[in-house]
Amino acid sequence: MNKFWTSVKLLLLSLGAPLVLAGGMILLSLLLQYLGMETVGVPFLLGFPIVATALILRFRPKGRGRGVLRAIAFLCGVWALALVGAFVFGLEGLICIAMAVGPILLGTTFGGLIYIVYLRLQEAKKNGAKLVVVMPLLALVVLDGGLKNTEARVHSISNEIVIEAPPEVVFAMVKTIPDIRPEEVPTRFSHLLGVPKPTEARWVGGPDGVVRHSHWGPEVHFQERIVDVVENHEIAWEFEFPEGWVSERIEDPHVRVGGEYFDVLSGGYVLQDLGQQTRLTLTTRTWDGSRLGFYAKFWHHFFIEDFHEVVLELVKARVEAL
Repeated sequence: MNKFWTSVKLLLLSLGAPLVLAGGMILLSLLLQYLGMETVGVPFLLGFPIVATALILRFRPKGRGRGVLRAIAFLCGVWALALVGAFVFGLEGLICIAMAVGPILLGTTFGGLIYIVYLRLQEAKKNGAKLVVVMPLLALVVLDGGLKNTEARVHSISNEIVIEAPPEVVFAMVKTIPDIRPEEVPTRFSHLLGVPKPTEARWVGGPDGVVRHSHWGPEVHFQERIVDVVENHEIAWEFEFPEGWVSERIEDPHVRVGGEYFDVLSGGYVLQDLGQQTRLTLTTRTWDGSRLGFYAKFWHHFFIEDFHEVVLELVKARVEAL
């Protein structure tokens, strides 16, 4: 028993400095947000990790993180603790954390290199040491200004699958997909980030037209208002997200549907007759107001294509099992 508590004590002592530094990073992040700094932008996503990394290296305990590999391990440990803390205390969701990991790693790398060059120039008593720190941050501000002048984008994302059945059979299936069992939907990375699996899609007609209700468990319910139907060939819709359509536990505040940076606009199915087969194409159009270029485009495609593949494979399995 004594050995156990001794081990716990040693673990806490070894984590003491990283925990303090990680807490400092969280407080610094909250301060910047309180001062009105946008969290979805180059200065924060890259600039914050650069500055935070330099501060971590500056205030790390003596003897910790000596050597390149040890410094990298120490930095990664502090950042991991900061991200875990942000999630545990409800400051960030898993989706936002996953999307921020890439810029954090890039910013951490640049921050470490900048700090090392700064120290060597200072030790050599050469001019320009401060410029090494200031110039990259100014470059990020200029880059962010240029990106903000770019227009918001609409991404049209499509995936397709070939099903061993004629179009009329497939068409009937895609309209309503009831009672989707968990084992019918393989667990994907998006599900590990907290996105629930689909459980039902219902085609409901009424005096105001046709609406397709999509349920992802008890915490997600959005609607697809049908705007065009060509029997056995095409279905088109516009997405509707009514108040309370998703649990606050699931929706990340920084990637809120219909928010400042992201929205889901419209979509549809197209069925192509291949004889006794059908090529089924599912398309979704999303709005990107982040102005983060290829990085935002990657995440739009990642999440939407992930959902597309789940639906297409489910339809194929059910139709071919008839």
